[in-house]
Amino acid sequence: MEKKTVLLLHGFASSGQSTKAQYLRERFKALPQVEFQAIDFNPTPRDFEYMTVTGLINRLRQYVLDHRLKNLSLIGSSLGGLIGLHYAHRFGGVEKMLLLAPGLSWLSGGLSENGLEQWKKAGVGPVFHYAFEKALPVRYDLHVDGLCYLEPIPPTTPITIIHGRNDDVVPIDNSRKYAADFPDKVRLIEVDADHTLNDLLPFIWEHVQSFLLDTELSQKACFASTNTTAN
Repeated sequence: MEKKTVLLLHGFASSGQSTKAQYLRERFKALPQVEFQAIDFNPTPRDFEYMTVTGLINRLRQYVLDHRLKNLSLIGSSLGGLIGLHYAHRFGGVEKMLLLAPGLSWLSGGLSENGLEQWKKAGVGPVFHYAFEKALPVRYDLHVDGLCYLEPIPPTTPITIIHGRNDDVVPIDNSRKYAADFPDKVRLIEVDADHTLNDLLPFIWEHVQSFLLDTELSQKACFASTNTTAN
């Protein structure tokens, strides 16, 4: 029997060594029947500077091919959600997706007109990168390419979304609308949390097991004190 593969797609200005990645990596050590990997979309500052949404989708495709990943499910965090959705739509081969405070379309989090104009004029803009622990330049090409991804695409595989009501980066209303538009494919779990969801890592892990891996939630998880609402 072939192993299941779970691949984490990190968010903007994050990495394959994020808090979520490290937490999940430790938990998956107890599940030898599942291969867990966390892709690093931006291994160098130059990769970050020149990244585009299309480039990240293509990088993910090459990663899947190079590692010969099969029985694949995705965990997409923030921008990683957008990458996962378009990868599955374009290439298929994804069994399920667990999306964490996802950007379902470009500009889901919003950018001011003034900020966009300054970015365009300068050609680059500084963004603090949490892995490199410093501000790095990002080319305006990211936004130009992102304009191709303004509308959420229909899901091609079952999706569970975990999204915080207190998210001030990517508004939860985007996920509410997506779940309402595609009720047969998308389940939204609302939680009292901010954008990072890092206070809910055990809760996320329970849904990795119950949704992505089809194992039963423990009684403790069912009554976790996260004040959740499922739609």
